[in-house]
Amino acid sequence: MVKYSCERCGKGFSQKSHYDSHNRRKTPCENNADKIKALVDKAVEEKLKELNKKLIVENEEVNVNTDTMAHQQPKEVKYIDLCSGIGGFRIALESIDNINLKCVLSADIKQDAIDTYNLNFNENNKITDIYTLNNEDIKPFDLLCAGFPCQPFSSAGQKKGFSDKRGGMIFKIIDICKYHNPRCVVLENVYNLMTLEKGNCIKKIRQLFEDIGYNVNYKKLNSSNFGCAQSRERVYIVCTKDNTFNFEDIKYKPKVNLNSIIDYANKHTTIDPTFSKKILQLHKESPIFGCKIGDKRGGKNNIHSWDIGFNGNLTKDEKELINKIMLNRRKKHWAEKKQIIWMDGMPLTYEEITTFYKHDNLKNMLDNLVDMKYLRLEKPKDLVDGKRKYKEELPEGYNICKGKLSFPISKILDPNDISPTLTATDSHKLAVIIDENTIRNISSTEMKKMCGFPDSFIVPEHVNYGDLFGNMATPPVIKEIFEVLLK
Repeated sequence: MVKYSCERCGKGFSQKSHYDSHNRRKTPCENNADKIKALVDKAVEEKLKELNKKLIVENEEVNVNTDTMAHQQPKEVKYIDLCSGIGGFRIALESIDNINLKCVLSADIKQDAIDTYNLNFNENNKITDIYTLNNEDIKPFDLLCAGFPCQPFSSAGQKKGFSDKRGGMIFKIIDICKYHNPRCVVLENVYNLMTLEKGNCIKKIRQLFEDIGYNVNYKKLNSSNFGCAQSRERVYIVCTKDNTFNFEDIKYKPKVNLNSIIDYANKHTTIDPTFSKKILQLHKESPIFGCKIGDKRGGKNNIHSWDIGFNGNLTKDEKELINKIMLNRRKKHWAEKKQIIWMDGMPLTYEEITTFYKHDNLKNMLDNLVDMKYLRLEKPKDLVDGKRKYKEELPEGYNICKGKLSFPISKILDPNDISPTLTATDSHKLAVIIDENTIRNISSTEMKKMCGFPDSFIVPEHVNYGDLFGNMATPPVIKEIFEVLLK
């Protein structure tokens, strides 16, 4: 039974002697109240430290998240889309993440292109000649993009450059930039622009932009290096107010072939059955993938109408004769002899043909080839004011009738390769062999994929899609440029 308790530590004793002995100890007992208080104080202190630390961390996290959110806020980029075509530049821009885009102007002069653009981008554009645009009527913008006309610079054209009205479009673009002072400009054109006039065309464009405060970079890029099943070399010009853009930062993509985009389930064809049968029969004898079809050129990969008996079968001698004419008509000395400055295949007279081909029945063979419409009689042509005109003072001669655009097919694509450059003139004549019974022209869907347009892109039924895709700007290439430029 406890009779005595220590006031300091609270320990109890039944005998007073034990209680007294406890109080007389050299080492006093510990004060439990102080001990408890100390323990409580320590616990409180540690808890406060923990809470404070948590508050600091949470505050930092809030700040970080706030910064991240601010960083992730989409940039607003206002742009104008000149010579917009079917929207290659716009497709590229709208495929980039974390950028708030606003197109304040899009303009083109081709109705089919405008119809396609309006359908895909919910616009209501009308035919617009860019030369007629008033600078003050254009809303402020950050970026100008344009696939300005390539015909004045193209190897397929007359290469007039800036002297061609369409080539002068660049001066209108410069004028718009001078007035609005956008942060960047991205242009696309044929790669011949880099070599035309010994490189002076591209140098002049560069100087014009530098004169109004831009840093200018340009480079030739091929769409086949950006995941497109098409070889399409174009020069891309990037003008910026700073000097941060570098083409070396652009990322390339693995190459793909046509097998990845050909729809083998599509067997719909509008090619003449007789023509198809002759081509497919030739393919059974020897693969003709990659072969061109046309009568005015030679080469092992060229199929002539007489090779397949398009207008009727020829004898061995007749084939030899027409092949000789086809090869000799392009030799320079004929143009020099006839005083023709424009060098191309010349009609050759009977006497001229006898200089490289001897045959007892030559005249009858030539007449037969004319009757079968493999050859025709015509006068030579010269180039006058940029146009081909007959030289009436010269005698008629024998010439090849049909060129590459005279047939339903201009080239048979190799599914294990890529397509040649799509052009406005003959893209619709490229063909694929589906099976042993079917050859057809490439479809608008396949052409769309060749150019890197998304599956969602709609091609109106009424448009000439060969012309449109032959003139478009390739979205995957442009996207990689914008990825570097805008980020």
